[in-house]
Amino acid sequence: MHAPAAAAPCIARTIAHFVGQVLADTPANILRALRDEQVERARAVETVVALHHSASSVRP
Repeated sequence: MHAPAAAAPCIARTIAHFVGQVLADTPANILRALRDEQVERARAVETVVALHHSASSVRP
């Protein structure tokens, strides 16, 4: 199920609150590791989507 676009500001505020309250006291090296992990996951998803798109665009 997709959240309606109207929910986006509330979601953004919730994330900002989480970051401000929870991650503010987290050591920088842990934050960097979390960031690097998310970047790696995003790249993996991008690769899968690109492969799927290129495979589906090849028509026999």
